[in-house]
Amino acid sequence: MSESEEIVPKTYDRKGVIAAGAALVAAAYGSRIEDAFGSIAGPEVSGTLHYYNWADYVNPETYKRFQQETGVKVKKDFYASNEDLLAKLQGGARGYDLVVPTGYMAEIMGAEGLLEEIDYSKLPLYVNVDDKFKNLPYDPENKWSVPKDWGTTGYTYRTDKVKEKPTTWREFFDLAKGPYSGKVTILDAIPECTGSTAVMLGYSYNTEDEGELEEVRKELLELKPHILAITSTENRQLLISGRAVMGMTWNGDGAVVIADTKGKAEYVVAEEGGEFWVDTYTIPVGNENPDAAYAWIDFTYEPEIHALEVAYHNYGAALKRDLLEGVMDPELLANEDIFPPDEIIAKLEAKKPLPEGDKIRDRIWTEFKAA
Repeated sequence: MSESEEIVPKTYDRKGVIAAGAALVAAAYGSRIEDAFGSIAGPEVSGTLHYYNWADYVNPETYKRFQQETGVKVKKDFYASNEDLLAKLQGGARGYDLVVPTGYMAEIMGAEGLLEEIDYSKLPLYVNVDDKFKNLPYDPENKWSVPKDWGTTGYTYRTDKVKEKPTTWREFFDLAKGPYSGKVTILDAIPECTGSTAVMLGYSYNTEDEGELEEVRKELLELKPHILAITSTENRQLLISGRAVMGMTWNGDGAVVIADTKGKAEYVVAEEGGEFWVDTYTIPVGNENPDAAYAWIDFTYEPEIHALEVAYHNYGAALKRDLLEGVMDPELLANEDIFPPDEIIAKLEAKKPLPEGDKIRDRIWTEFKAA
């Protein structure tokens, strides 16, 4: 694995966020987890799981319990974006057993022959997955991927430092270029930044129109001098510390900031719309221990373990809601930042692979970061 064995350090501490949910699950359901999983994994699962994932996206308790129940060790490696993941695998990296691309990237990776087909005979708990996360456009036959969790892209602002109450992308941009210049972060992510800007201008999140994308380019270049940081890993801590007062974030990041600032923050799904995404479990070609990957996926499809995960990362659950009742903190289940209502989801779009549009977006992003 060479350089891929390096473990990236955590950039912030979520102990305060996970304590209540983790304690609830651990106290009430620990024995059930052991009984249920013992019959699934069996003694045949062994060795090491090489897991290439987003940073801070797994509850440390889940790693601990997985190893206790299976004997399988987990070797962790992290990437900062879907594009970084794709580049790594396109570059010939092998030996990863499990990776977590967002839906549109799973579609690209599958089409490029970078993924193995899912063997559902090794996922008995796939029956726990909510049907609304099956047969989605990025993988209509559920050939390459199964869902991990889901969320939205919006922005978070500190309510004790931003006197305005922004609700739109236009307000976010205007405030960033105005009174809060130098105190705003955006995600280090091409689709989210270009797509959100397009939505602000009244266009589709997935627009490929050259004229519309030229307007996106101009908006981003005007914004660039006012940005504190372009980051997908440090944005939460910058908001929590107060160095940043607004930031483009995923909804789970927003929930972390709200919790760590004791409610002095707000997560916003912009009125114009934005992104709805599903992150997926996939098994790349060239893996070393696919049985360990399947064991991990099935383990996280246990409702109690899935609840542990949501309590940590604050993204929506992929399991049927009725399976989570009684095992998940009711406050999490009722949190509309984590589980947005249908009327919010209805105005959002999922990222699609756009062969021509993505070339333009890549050029915009290169210019934007260099400006």
